[in-house]
Amino acid sequence: MANSPSGDSMIDRLVRVLASFDPDHQSLSTDEIAERAELPKSTAYRLIGEMMRHDLLQRDPNGRIRIGVGMWELSNRASDAVDLASVARPHMMGVHEFVGENTQLGILREREVLIIERMSAPNAVIHRSKTAGRLPAHASSCGLVLLAYAPKHVREAYLRGPLSAITEKTTTDPAALRKMFTSIRSHHFAELSGHIDEGTTGITVPVFDAGGAAIAGLGVVIDSEHRKGVPAIMRVLRTASARITQDLTADRRFAG
Repeated sequence: MANSPSGDSMIDRLVRVLASFDPDHQSLSTDEIAERAELPKSTAYRLIGEMMRHDLLQRDPNGRIRIGVGMWELSNRASDAVDLASVARPHMMGVHEFVGENTQLGILREREVLIIERMSAPNAVIHRSKTAGRLPAHASSCGLVLLAYAPKHVREAYLRGPLSAITEKTTTDPAALRKMFTSIRSHHFAELSGHIDEGTTGITVPVFDAGGAAIAGLGVVIDSEHRKGVPAIMRVLRTASARITQDLTADRRFAG
């Protein structure tokens, strides 16, 4: 793969173009892509044109650039996250019908939680998680669950990294987070209020694979002041999680 004068390869530059997009920047101008990808405008324009020819990028009705349908097709062919979401979806619907706000499924990717499936009611409390969006693991109930059940060396490596505060309630002290991990493993769920969005409460339980490893977090995000009782929500979440595990165990895609 040919390198640019700066030493980065074509793949490096292509990834930087794609990484310019995020849940808060779903459509961009060509100049904005060049700036966010830290590429010369001429290089960005050429890459964008080539990627559009392959449907990796496309123009919206306003002439701005967004991720193309070709990327969606590629991501749905080989991703184990897509398979996991498809198994979980029917059980998530039951949770969503009971809670009536936001239901989501997330997996741990380095220092963040990647939301691989999400359901939201029209009148649900507004919060920042979106399908294919990411959240800081230490600030979300899903991330705390997955870190709590991760191997100790994974937890400690995470705690040695930056622990930024999203709101005044976000826990950033490693010792306090260790205590939270112990509590989560004892009670098998995490509940956080206002750690990412003020006025919201996240409640998450682990989803285990056939071997007993926590591979995802199944949770809800609800209005902190207008919510059904947590015990009832916990029962629904745990029932759904157990059924997802049963289906994963029976699914050959997850054997091995």
